[in-house]
Amino acid sequence: MKLEQFYVFPIQSTLNAQKRKVIDAQINDNAKLFEQTVEYKWLKRGEEKFLRILADPVTVEIVFHDDRVELYGAAPAWARVLFTKARKKELQERIQDVLLAAGFVQ
Repeated sequence: MKLEQFYVFPIQSTLNAQKRKVIDAQINDNAKLFEQTVEYKWLKRGEEKFLRILADPVTVEIVFHDDRVELYGAAPAWARVLFTKARKKELQERIQDVLLAAGFVQ
């Protein structure tokens, strides 16, 4: 499955160890809401820092740049059908809440 860009969020400060801890805590808290296992891993490709989240059958990658955060996702066709306009809005709001809690934006 090919990753598709869903959102770009402008940020005011860069990723650091403290922000990663906040994001880890948010993922662990929200993972309890799913009926299947949620796995995640912090990765680096060159200068690009990103977080890969796997919640079968969905893959999410969140790329952290100095001035923005980009969210990408991939899912089979049957799962994309369930990703309604309302669920897209909810996901966007949850990501914004995490960015606010971690101190990326004010």
